[in-house]
Amino acid sequence: MKWIVWSLGVVVLLLVLAFVALQVWFAASVKPVEPFVPTGEEREKLAFYSQPESWFAQRLQGPRETVDGQTIDPKLQYMMEQVRPAAPWLRRAAPLIFATPWGRGFIRHGADRDWRLLTRITPEMAHVEDRTIEGRVGPIPIRIYRPKVDGDAPLPVLVYHHGGGWIFASIASHDRVSRLLANEAKVIVFSVDYRLAPEHPYPAASDDGEDAWLWARANAASFGGDPAHIGVGGDSAGGHVSINIAQRQVKAGKPGPAAMLLFYPGAGLPQNDPSYQLFGNGYALDSSFIEFILPRVFEGYRPDRHDEADEFMNPASAESLNGLPPAIVATAGFDILRDSGRRFAERLQADGVPVRYTNYPSLTHSFLQFSAVVKDADTASTDSARLFGKLVREPNGAGVSMGQ
Repeated sequence: MKWIVWSLGVVVLLLVLAFVALQVWFAASVKPVEPFVPTGEEREKLAFYSQPESWFAQRLQGPRETVDGQTIDPKLQYMMEQVRPAAPWLRRAAPLIFATPWGRGFIRHGADRDWRLLTRITPEMAHVEDRTIEGRVGPIPIRIYRPKVDGDAPLPVLVYHHGGGWIFASIASHDRVSRLLANEAKVIVFSVDYRLAPEHPYPAASDDGEDAWLWARANAASFGGDPAHIGVGGDSAGGHVSINIAQRQVKAGKPGPAAMLLFYPGAGLPQNDPSYQLFGNGYALDSSFIEFILPRVFEGYRPDRHDEADEFMNPASAESLNGLPPAIVATAGFDILRDSGRRFAERLQADGVPVRYTNYPSLTHSFLQFSAVVKDADTASTDSARLFGKLVREPNGAGVSMGQ
C-alpha cells in the first residue's frame, strides 16, 4: 500500500512539474508584438506565401476544391491542407491551453503576430496616436489612425472593432488592417481594444465598443474627426460588436452611427445555416471552435438552446432591423458564417436599410489577414474600404444597394 501511495505521489508531482514547466514556457514565449519586427522564421513564411498562385496550384494534395459552386483560392487551399492534420489535436488541446492565463497569453500572442504578418503594408499614416479613454467599468485602450490627405479638414471616422471570436486579437493584430482601411477609405480609423472573454464575458465587448463610439462622437474634434460622419465596423466578432452598438442606439431612441462596415460578421447564430454544414470542418473557422467559444463568451449558452438567443446575441433574428445605419456586408465563400451574414444583409434590405452585400467566393474567414499574399483577399479588403469611404460621406446611404 505504501508503494502505491508513493507511486501516485510521484506521478502527481511529475504532472505538477510538467504543468508548471509548460506555463513557464508559455510565459517565456510571449514577447512584445510591438514594435513588430518579424523573426527569421516569419520572414520565411511571408516569402513562401508571396509566391505566385500557380506555384501552390501545382502542389495541392488534391484537386481544386469546389463547394456550393465556389472554388477556393489555391493558396488558401494549400494553407488549409497543411493545418487539417493537426486539427483533431488542436480541438483536444485548446480547452486545456486556454484554461490558464499563461496559455491564453500564448495563443493571443501567436494570433497577433500571425495576423499582422500576412496583412498588406500600406503607405504611412499622417498621424498615429495611442490613447486611453474611460469606459463604464474602466479604461479602454484605443489607437487613432489619420491617413495622408490633402488639407486639414475634419475627416469621417470609422470606429473599428477587431475580430478574434471575442477571446483573442487586439489593436496590435489589426494594426495593418486599420492602416489599410484608413488609406483606402480616406477616413480616420479609431481602433478599439475591447475586453476579451472568458475574463470578461458578454456584454463586455459590446459595452466597450459602445463607450468608445460615444466617446469618439463626443470628442471627434480632438483628433480631427467629423462628428456628423462617424461609422462603426469590424470583422467577425468585431462585426457583432458594431451591430450591437447600432442596435442599442435604435432601442434607446438616440442617433446612431452613420454607416456600418462588416467583414464576415457575427451577425447571427449560424448553426441552422447550410454554410455551417458545408464548411464546418477543414476551413479554419470550424464548428468545434464555434461551440468552444460561445459558452466562454455568452454565459449560460447551450448548443441545444441557441434558438432562444435574444436579438443582441443573434441580430439576424431580431423582430425588426429598421433604423439601423446603411451597411456594407462582405462575406467569404468558404466560411461557416457566410449564410448568417447574407441573412443579416437580406433582413436589412427587407426592413428598408440601404445595404451592399458582397460574397467573395474564393476566400475563407479572416481574409483581411491575408491581404499581403492572397490577391482576392486584398481586392475584397480594398474594395470594401473604398465603398465605406463613399457610404459614410453620403446621407442616408445614397447610391448603396443590395449587390453581389
